[in-house]
Amino acid sequence: MNPSTLPIRIRATSSRLSKGLLAIPQRFVHLFPADKSKIYVRFDIEGPATPLTYTDYDTSSREARIFGLGGWFSTATIQNGDVIRIIVLDREKRLYRIALDSVVQAEEEGATRVRLESAQSDNVAEQEFHTLVRLTRRRPRKLAQHEVLQIAERTICKPRPQLLVPASIRSEGVPAGLRHLLRELHGGKCQMCSFTFQRRDGEPYFEIHHLDPELGHHPHNLLVLCANCHAQFEHAKLTHFVWNENWLVSVTINGRHRIVRQPLAKRSLRGSVLGMSVYAVSQIGFAIISGRLVA
Repeated sequence: MNPSTLPIRIRATSSRLSKGLLAIPQRFVHLFPADKSKIYVRFDIEGPATPLTYTDYDTSSREARIFGLGGWFSTATIQNGDVIRIIVLDREKRLYRIALDSVVQAEEEGATRVRLESAQSDNVAEQEFHTLVRLTRRRPRKLAQHEVLQIAERTICKPRPQLLVPASIRSEGVPAGLRHLLRELHGGKCQMCSFTFQRRDGEPYFEIHHLDPELGHHPHNLLVLCANCHAQFEHAKLTHFVWNENWLVSVTINGRHRIVRQPLAKRSLRGSVLGMSVYAVSQIGFAIISGRLVA
């Protein structure tokens, strides 16, 4: 990584906190003025910048310094050992942002989640997902589990638009970000039989089935299936639906009991007033039994 692109992270120490200053290591001084001068610091994303005094690198102390931070240290309750992030907003204008590293981290993760869930293509969704993997330092499947659960807990099931389109061009319409999370969660494998195959682009093939076609893209309403199992859900006789915390965990297809692999069924967060209501779940079962099985 180019030194000029390194994040500026500085650990607060009791001695610096008591003096109301930040010490800038030598490797970052090229991002600051070359002499003693005023710099302008934002402590929030928006709002006016505060002028502070910056002193250039001193060979005896082996550091440069930013003074006048006592008020922010107190307001933000900065403690010994806290990691502080400095972001260069505009070096020419001597404009910077100073914030707790955890705050910036949360902002970056939140913005990435928004981009992931609003992605308009699989490529964009994959890119944002891997950015989130890097930011959270989680393994992809563990992260996918967490994100799908979060979406399930905060999403209210609502009807989706019904479009009459030829079967040859029909699409399940699941948002690209959620589709990618489900792909990571299940490894691209069918939740019924674990079958998949590699497409020409190297990705696993799978289809997404809506248990109730009139409900939206709530994770409880979606199954990752192979083409064969998807066709069974659309055309076979389905009975004896078993649910675990709103996740379908088994169903009888043409008289044969089948297990639905649901890695989140026993991990679901409890007590949320959001998510799929008991009424919605009952409507899914009623709709399936009634023959409304269009994906």
